[in-house]
Amino acid sequence: MQKSIIEAFPVADIRIAIVWINILQGDSEERAQKAARKFTDPRVAQFYDPEKRTGQKIAASIGWGHKVAWDIYLFYSAGSVWDENPPDPAAWMHQLKDDWADQDHFRTGDDLAAELKLTLMKLKDTSAGGVAL
Repeated sequence: MQKSIIEAFPVADIRIAIVWINILQGDSEERAQKAARKFTDPRVAQFYDPEKRTGQKIAASIGWGHKVAWDIYLFYSAGSVWDENPPDPAAWMHQLKDDWADQDHFRTGDDLAAELKLTLMKLKDTSAGGVAL
């Protein structure tokens, strides 16, 4: 994301939210804080969610039921508001290989980077531009 979005679009009118949750063994608030130091762009807001509430809400909003969404990239139209539940994303992709995760939205490596750029460019062209990851 650092190279695909932040560095590739240094003056784009976007907002990026990164939510750190404990999923993998060894994940912790301390590790999240260390990883968060990589993102210094003022358009990036970061949050730590040890209860995984954000991941649960996002999973429900994209049809993943009671799972927890993580390693997921969500794009929202400009002006979208998160209330009790997140709005429907304009586009999204993930990096999960689990059977329950929609594989039509699965992207990794160069494919993920290319799709992130393409999606942001499409949304900018339609005056959307808001992005949350």
